[in-house]
Amino acid sequence: MFDDCQMDSRRALWLTRAKTLVLSDFFFGLGAGRRRALEGLPLAAHLDPWERLVTLLSDYQPEQIVLLGNIKPNQGHLVGEEASELNAYISKLTGKSRPVIQVVGQSDRSEGPAVTNPLFKVVDHLQIDSYHFMHRRRIFVYPRLDNREIWINGGVHPVFALPVKSPSGGEDWMRVSGFLYTGYAVVMPPFMPYAQGHEVFLPDRLPKQAKGYKLLADRVSPIDLSQLPLPPEHLRHIARFTKKDRGGIPSADAPL
Repeated sequence: MFDDCQMDSRRALWLTRAKTLVLSDFFFGLGAGRRRALEGLPLAAHLDPWERLVTLLSDYQPEQIVLLGNIKPNQGHLVGEEASELNAYISKLTGKSRPVIQVVGQSDRSEGPAVTNPLFKVVDHLQIDSYHFMHRRRIFVYPRLDNREIWINGGVHPVFALPVKSPSGGEDWMRVSGFLYTGYAVVMPPFMPYAQGHEVFLPDRLPKQAKGYKLLADRVSPIDLSQLPLPPEHLRHIARFTKKDRGGIPSADAPL
């Protein structure tokens, strides 16, 4: 993408020059919440973020970490094991002296859960070098920035509908999470795989300079968006619509 901005298949961005690790929608406390609700997620689903986090920290040795968006579902309400689980994650992220900055998407969540760690900071907007960090639902409406400055958005998560062959040799479809570069912004996948959104990116709705990158088989692979066919009608209806939408037809500014 850029020499100083690397996509990692572990659902992270690494800013080389700033030595900064960027994660989106980590959802701390989700493990405790799921266990309490008895929703039946396998234990591996809770351990996987730990494993990826530990290896990312070990491989990159970041000097700071940026978290885009929520750090747990129902942010601001800590119950049961969530408080201890949250603080365990924060302690792992900060280590002995590493700043952790949360960029929130909604002003009413600016305080977030009570975290006493002095290395943890919550902000509405952040700029590091040529990158502006945001957590917003809109993905294409970005103010133009000068000097090749780029938005990094964690508020909406790219999902690509890819044609594949079924076991019987027929036509089938697979929905794959990934990164999207629009020419003005890098749109990130969620760090928690099962927290991904329902947006389906249609090629004819993307800017001409857009580039897609799928996350599959522990790799980040480019997608030729110009050759990507439209998904079938039933997959298009999975997309989230705005409140003004009616009749299952996305509006002109609906995120797809």
